[in-house]
Amino acid sequence: MKPAHVRTRSRWCAAGASAGLAVFVSVAGLSAPITAQEQHPAPPQALPPADGECTVDLALVGIMKDILSNALRLGLKVPRHDVRAFLDGAETRYETGPDLLKAAAAHFKVGEDVLAAKVEKYKHCNCTHATVRDVPHAHLYAGSPDHPECTVDLALAGNMGDILRNAMRMGLGIPEPDLRAFLEDADDKYEDGPEVLAVTAAHFKISEEILVAAVQKYKHCNCTHGTADGAAAAPGADGHQPDDGAEVSAFAKDVILHVVLHELGHALIREFDIPVLGNEETVADAFATYYLTTYVPDRAVAVLTARATSLMIEAGETPEVDWRGEHDDDARRAYQIAALAVAADAEKYRAVAAVVGMSEREIEKARDYGGEIRRSWRRVLAPLWMPDGAASGEARVVYDSRNGFINRLCADGLAGEIASAVKRFDWHSQVTVRFVDGDGGAAWSRSSRTINVHSGYARRFIEQGARGLPPSPGAK
Repeated sequence: MKPAHVRTRSRWCAAGASAGLAVFVSVAGLSAPITAQEQHPAPPQALPPADGECTVDLALVGIMKDILSNALRLGLKVPRHDVRAFLDGAETRYETGPDLLKAAAAHFKVGEDVLAAKVEKYKHCNCTHATVRDVPHAHLYAGSPDHPECTVDLALAGNMGDILRNAMRMGLGIPEPDLRAFLEDADDKYEDGPEVLAVTAAHFKISEEILVAAVQKYKHCNCTHGTADGAAAAPGADGHQPDDGAEVSAFAKDVILHVVLHELGHALIREFDIPVLGNEETVADAFATYYLTTYVPDRAVAVLTARATSLMIEAGETPEVDWRGEHDDDARRAYQIAALAVAADAEKYRAVAAVVGMSEREIEKARDYGGEIRRSWRRVLAPLWMPDGAASGEARVVYDSRNGFINRLCADGLAGEIASAVKRFDWHSQVTVRFVDGDGGAAWSRSSRTINVHSGYARRFIEQGARGLPPSPGAK
């Protein structure tokens, strides 16, 4: 629920920045308002397109269906599954777009004029001609002329929330737990980036001008083209980050594969409204492990052994178990991964069990409760697959082939393995796995429907693989 004292701002749409050179991985032949504020100007709208430029024709049922989906979900906060259930098959039930609009208003008990206004507001949200006008702090939301390749869109609530957490923690000294508690799931709680900025300023009692300056400074802190203070990163001879020539080990690639499948689990939960009846991080680990043991059995032993080893190394680097936060202790995560693996085949995955020191009795117990978890995933995923032999055209894996390290990480099979997994699911809109240079981990962004994987994460796993697990206490 939004704080009662905070006035929300109108959502607007802006043209996306042009993308840099990227590789799109192909599989199976498929390429890859708040209401207006009192005594304030009317909410900004997309500027009319040039003649012949816009193809949005709301008289067509299919077009109206797409715009209604955005208007209902984003503008009126109607749950995604309810919107999908109503709009599925709309082309066969209604003759015209206005007929669909009228039926939707009646079905969701919304005034037809209210819904029509929302449709008009979101009419051009996917168009390239939409521009910004009369938006507070509009310079935050415009593309950067110095970095036209940048994809940071602060108009999206999730992106604004991510940048605010960095800006306020590093620039303003706000404790991370306070930021996490307030900004977590910002894309679910608020309609757009300007609204997140406004409510955050009010909640933390910071002037918007100060907050805007901090956001501007840290806007590109996770980008490949900039540093934490917004200055350009030191380029190599070709204008890109210099390549240190580091080799990417099989261990690092194996860990990254499980990490990306973990994030894919989050994406499936969010995009298909899978009920979460426990810790979502544990559920995502379970999905990744289930997928590997079931659909990539030839790779599963190596990948699961590597991931369990990585987690045990990280557990050993933490002097005390931290029970706070949404992630389980790393050793506990490794154990659960091993438990689900031996539930699939105790002999085949004995090496994974050995990493966490499972006894024969523990393996036997894991086969019992792990089997139930595996059956549950089989039933949950059954309606989400693409037809046999088909690959989704709404999924892609993207990486900059000009970056030597990322190219070595992705080009030799890893990107193809990830693309094969992502394209197995029948996504209703585009989902992207993007490899980017810079420090950071891997995370699913609901607002952009993107799994971002930072090169620094792979470097961390390279170092872990070189070290290996330390000997167990008492080992000879």
